[in-house]
Amino acid sequence: MYRRYMIDPTSLVTLVAVDRTGSVVGAAAELGFTPSAVSQQVKRLERQVGAPLLDRVGRGVMLTELGRRLVVEGRPILDGLERLEAGLRAADPGAPVVGRVRLAAFSTGICGLVAPTLRDLVGSTPGLRVDIVEVDPHDAIDLVARGSADAALVHNWGELSLPFPEHVEVVGLGRDMADVLVHREHPMAQRRSVGAAELADDTWVCAPPGSVCHAWLTHMFDGHGSQPRIGHWATEFGTQIRLVAEDLAIALVPRLGREHLPPEVVAVPVTDPRPTRRVMMTWRRSMAPSPAIQTLRLALAERAADALL
Repeated sequence: MYRRYMIDPTSLVTLVAVDRTGSVVGAAAELGFTPSAVSQQVKRLERQVGAPLLDRVGRGVMLTELGRRLVVEGRPILDGLERLEAGLRAADPGAPVVGRVRLAAFSTGICGLVAPTLRDLVGSTPGLRVDIVEVDPHDAIDLVARGSADAALVHNWGELSLPFPEHVEVVGLGRDMADVLVHREHPMAQRRSVGAAELADDTWVCAPPGSVCHAWLTHMFDGHGSQPRIGHWATEFGTQIRLVAEDLAIALVPRLGREHLPPEVVAVPVTDPRPTRRVMMTWRRSMAPSPAIQTLRLALAERAADALL
């Protein structure tokens, strides 16, 4: 006799997370479950469809052919459910804003925009929970596109583009500037501004290749037919500032979220070219009606109006 079954959406979400992360442990960390709970959800789905969905490969897992089909054909269904849930919550404009937003953001954006915004939202919107993960803009966009994050705060320097997929929405929040940081004894320390060509012989400290900040620093010199002489690599701006304070390098550091500079360090504006970056928020189109997403967007936009150009 033919047996009908109903696929449980939560179990399907879990299987998609296992596929995305490549392991039960990775899915558990992403979803906020225990590994045991993830395994139980997958087993429940296997009972519903009557066949195995995962094969163990070394320390990870791989989807069976049926598991792969469930993931591929299930993603549009989950997107529709996400859109439906967001729309239902938006249907009653008088209802309190509740829910969880997983926000991916870059470090200075967290310091200068996200942290003070969330401090205010705790009092005004207690039902809204925002979980933060600090990542580079390219990774943040990927997390949103894959469903591992609900929204992201990202930036791009100058005309350098970011890879926004078609199924995400993007809104600009404003522009930030960067200054070159030099030691107070540096020949340029007393200048009102400086051009990139004048800094070609200096030793720089910069974020590693592949980061947005590294791309902009090298791009800044393109019009002058040279490349910066990078002698030190550091992801954290605090580390870069310390190296400048010891007169070991100069650095290009944005103003947003910049920590208080020590007395040994001077910030000099760069005018040729002027290093500005656009700060943006992005989310999946399926979540656009969500009151939680829109409340966070408006709050960040209000904070950005004071912190950005």
